[in-house]
Amino acid sequence: MDLWTLILAGLAALASLAVARWEWFDRPQHGWNVHVSRDLGADETLPTGKKTYRRKQATFSVYAVGTAVVHTVRVTAPGAMHVGKPEKDEDAREAAERRSLYRPTMSVGSKPIEFIVFFPKTGKVYMEITWIRLRPYRMFGERIDARALANDEFPAWERWQWSWRSLRPRCRAGGQRWMIWPVRTQGRWVPAEEHPRIKIPETKLP
Repeated sequence: MDLWTLILAGLAALASLAVARWEWFDRPQHGWNVHVSRDLGADETLPTGKKTYRRKQATFSVYAVGTAVVHTVRVTAPGAMHVGKPEKDEDAREAAERRSLYRPTMSVGSKPIEFIVFFPKTGKVYMEITWIRLRPYRMFGERIDARALANDEFPAWERWQWSWRSLRPRCRAGGQRWMIWPVRTQGRWVPAEEHPRIKIPETKLP
C-alpha cells in the first residue's frame, strides 16, 4: 500500500465522519409549548399580613413543536394533590387513567395533552414530560415548576440527564439471554440551558 492510498483512505474516513456528524446536527428537532388556559384561585393572607392570590387549580395544555416525531409521550405532575377532573363516584387515580395523559406519538399539529392540576397549599409541584426518540433510541425528560407557571411566572425548564456511571448490562425486551445491551439506569435533573449555534450581536445605537 503506497502513500497516496493511505492518504485517500484517511480522507475518505474523515469525509464519512463529517457526513455522520452533519446528519446528527441536522436531525429533526423537537420541543414543548405549555399553555395555561384557565385557573381557579382565591385571595389569601400570608403570615406577614400581605395578601396574595394563590392558584388552587389550573388547566395545562402541552403542545409538541419542531420537526421530529416523538414516541411514548407521558405527562405527570409530581407533588400535585391529583391530576384530572374526577367525575361522580371516581377517585383521583381513576380520573388520571381515564384522561390518559399519554400519547403513542406526537408531532407538530398533534392534539395537545390537556389536564387539570389541583395544587396543595404548600410544596413544589412539577409537570414532567417524558418521551422516546427512535434514532437513536433514547428516553428523554423535561420538567417545569407547574405552580410558578400557573402564577404567571417564568420558571426555567430542567432536563433529565442520564449518568454514564449507571451503565448496566440488560437483556433486550423479548430477546434471548445472550442479547445483552448496555443501558444507563440512573440520572438526575439538570438545568436545560440551550446554547444557540449562532449568537445575534446586540444592536448598538449611536
